[in-house]
Amino acid sequence: MVYEIEELSFSYDSKFTLFVEEFKIDQKIVGVTGSSGAGKSTFLLNLAFLYTGKWRLFKFKGKNVTEKDLAHLRRVVTYVPQHPVLFRKTVFENIAYPLKIRKYAKREIQKKVQAIAQRLRIEDLLDKKSWQLSGGQAKRVCLARGFVFDPEVVLLDEPTSDLDEDSKRLIEEFILQNKSNVVVVSHDKEQLSKLCEKIFFIDNGKLC
Repeated sequence: MVYEIEELSFSYDSKFTLFVEEFKIDQKIVGVTGSSGAGKSTFLLNLAFLYTGKWRLFKFKGKNVTEKDLAHLRRVVTYVPQHPVLFRKTVFENIAYPLKIRKYAKREIQKKVQAIAQRLRIEDLLDKKSWQLSGGQAKRVCLARGFVFDPEVVLLDEPTSDLDEDSKRLIEEFILQNKSNVVVVSHDKEQLSKLCEKIFFIDNGKLC
């Protein structure tokens, strides 16, 4: 079981509370959908251990999550936000960052960055600076950075929003071909039906 969660609650303030009665997944790719403001991104951030709410049960890969586990879990689970966030460095340096902080050898970094750049068709952008990219190119660079170190789980927030059809197909194929477990948030229910083995729905902060 990848995640096993019961009675998770998280609140920014009295105006909004996320409540998850039960969330159990062992599928490779699952989807989460719902209206804008329903709590989808908040839920992903809890799955990424970047937000920590209260819960009755929270297990990751069969182990109970405790506060002392959070630093390690944040290194094996990665969150890719809807809107690209990149360092003011080259594309290569952006993609290589997770590998460098995990002490990969230089030759291995070069090999892995080149390989994932080819899969996402951004190998010709590796020497460009991040501010020289289009929105679609920046989105693919963020995806490459999220997947490059083969995390145990990748959490994707609207990975193909604002992209043309060719770019959407490329990213969908990329997601399907990866080894990591993936949770995808999307408004595109047709896309989720193609990618996911199971789809959850969030309405007004409640997951079902």
